Amino acid sequence: MSGEKILVVDDELFVRELLFEFLTKEEYEVVLADCGEKAVEVIKSRPVELALIDLKMPGMDGIETLKKIKELNPNTLSVIMTGYPTLESSIEALRCGAHDYVIKPFKLNELKNSVEKALHEYKLKTEIGKLKDRIKTLEGELRKYVTPEGFTQKDSP
Repeated sequence: MSGEKILVVDDELFVRELLFEFLTKEEYEVVLADCGEKAVEVIKSRPVELALIDLKMPGMDGIETLKKIKELNPNTLSVIMTGYPTLESSIEALRCGAHDYVIKPFKLNELKNSVEKALHEYKLKTEIGKLKDRIKTLEGELRKYVTPEGFTQKDSP
């Protein structure tokens, strides 16, 4: 691990503390929020690669929190956690952009796998974005040497 930032959003203190301890030992930088509103404030002030979001919370629920996070930072991946799984909520979470949907109580190693997969996807998407930017830059440089008829005179044999 290389210190990726993970936001844990859960109204249960026990869950926040457990995930903080576990993920910190895995060498992640962990930020905690006890509700969706606080999670949104965190996202506004600092980027995170991944958000672990409880589905059922007072006030802004997990789906609403997921949507707001996506709105503020489309690159942040999210995993919805719930102790009340339904087919409908899992479909809604995935439709709204959740990377995964995990059921509480979960085994920490299962959650670790979900986190690692999400962060791997985040890294791939980031790398693809950088490569696309590099291609655009190179295309711009190439346009300096190309006319509608082909290469410029100075570059022709």
